[in-house]
Amino acid sequence: MPSAIPQQYSALVREAETFLAAGRRDDAERALAEIVRLNPREHLAWSLLASLALHRGEADLALAHAQRAHELDRRNAAYLNLLAVVQAEAGQLDRAEATARRALREQPTYAEAHYNLGKVLEKRGDLAAARRAYERAIALDPRYPGARGNYALLLQRLGELEQAVDVLQAALADDPTDTHDLVLFGKALMGARGHDAAIALYEAAAQRMPESAMLRRALAHALLAAGDWRRGWQAYLGRDALGQRVRTELPAPLPERLDSVRVMLLSEQGLGDALFFLRFALPLARRGARLSLRAPVKLTGILRATGHFDEVIAESGRGADQRAGPIPAELVLHLGDLPYLLGSDRPEPAFPLKVRAELAAAWRDRLGQLGPGPYVGVTWRAGTDFRRGPEFGRNMQALSKEIELPALGGALGRAPGTLVSLQRQPGLDETRELSALAGRPVHDLSEANDDLEAALALVSVLDEYVAVSNTNVHLRAGAGRTSRVLVPFPPEWRWMVQGEESAWFSGSRVYRQSASRDWAPALAALAADLAEHA
Repeated sequence: MPSAIPQQYSALVREAETFLAAGRRDDAERALAEIVRLNPREHLAWSLLASLALHRGEADLALAHAQRAHELDRRNAAYLNLLAVVQAEAGQLDRAEATARRALREQPTYAEAHYNLGKVLEKRGDLAAARRAYERAIALDPRYPGARGNYALLLQRLGELEQAVDVLQAALADDPTDTHDLVLFGKALMGARGHDAAIALYEAAAQRMPESAMLRRALAHALLAAGDWRRGWQAYLGRDALGQRVRTELPAPLPERLDSVRVMLLSEQGLGDALFFLRFALPLARRGARLSLRAPVKLTGILRATGHFDEVIAESGRGADQRAGPIPAELVLHLGDLPYLLGSDRPEPAFPLKVRAELAAAWRDRLGQLGPGPYVGVTWRAGTDFRRGPEFGRNMQALSKEIELPALGGALGRAPGTLVSLQRQPGLDETRELSALAGRPVHDLSEANDDLEAALALVSVLDEYVAVSNTNVHLRAGAGRTSRVLVPFPPEWRWMVQGEESAWFSGSRVYRQSASRDWAPALAALAADLAEHA
């Protein structure tokens, strides 16, 4: 080997270490890739490359790198632990559990491996074993990042609310500025001691840390769920969905008249959020404004058909409209800012959507071929599947809403007519499992979700729709139809803290999971309502 190579190799190692310490991941990855090119047996570099790929959400690449590191040093507990994490990220839960246990055989006091084993066991549904793994991790290292937060969430799933509060209090005693644990603490307080306790916590924390968009968002959601519209919309200005810093000054409210003012509205979150906040576009139009909209490409067709906008432009990305220069507008406003800017102090009705008659007729024919009416649609999961899905490289603001199939199946069994699934990307055999639990066929119509015009037409002709909150609930509301909405605890803010209806979705019945995570009373009510009204 030329003498220059060892010097180059040493320089690359120092360079990679410097980049990693500075958080310059792309630069570090380039240096590490050159290291393994010069020395393919450099197992530490392979493990670091695996970690970088993992945090980007590239599970397959991370798996290849982690396996390489392990092959080069097979008894290294750190490499086994990393491999277990990557296997779990790739959905290989059986292998991940076995690998994490191998890491613990090599190093029984390895707190991180106990914690990661707990996460795998929780994803597999073995909550008792997951609890033991979390408790062992915390006993070995009480301050291990994330351990007490995950443990507290598991305790809430088990209905042990006060113990979850105690765990998070201990975590915050060590670090009172941990905003993630503060948000979790508020949710734990909400279950154990009520909504007012959570609001008080978030208000005090937001005053101490006014720069934290995460806390401002949590406070806004808590206030809005309680129906405190004015303060809630003001706090919502500080949300972090846009990646902006928390506003240091409040924007000026909009004038009462905006005659002929051209306003460009910007969507900012998911499809359901865009549809929800569009209900504030019509009050803006009533002030005389001329509206244009930049929206997700999947929404552009149904929104253009409403006739409420001069133009609807697809957001940047696949299917986007290619335009040179800025869109001409006198005001550019984010949809989520509209309630505050309009001085809203009450809920607005859903934004009206137009259903294509030919699509609705086609769905009626399709449903008639499946069985007799009434036709009951069902969706049991929405948002990001945190328990089974990837943890890395995802949108941290995404919501997760779910009801377990065994809980839901019995209630659906009492509904007359024909059951159809609108579940987007159902898991392997989930539809078949729900059919067995309901004691009758559940027909899979999930392909409707690929085209929102088709989805809108389908939900508009269903006699009933039983679902956790999702885009189709917003579509159905826009079509003037009501839903039966299953609301996990803690409730998403638009479904409010209590009541059989939400002020935002008049006529839609809400079925609430209890703070102890019990669905039984809510599902008994659902079964009775379906039997009576369907």
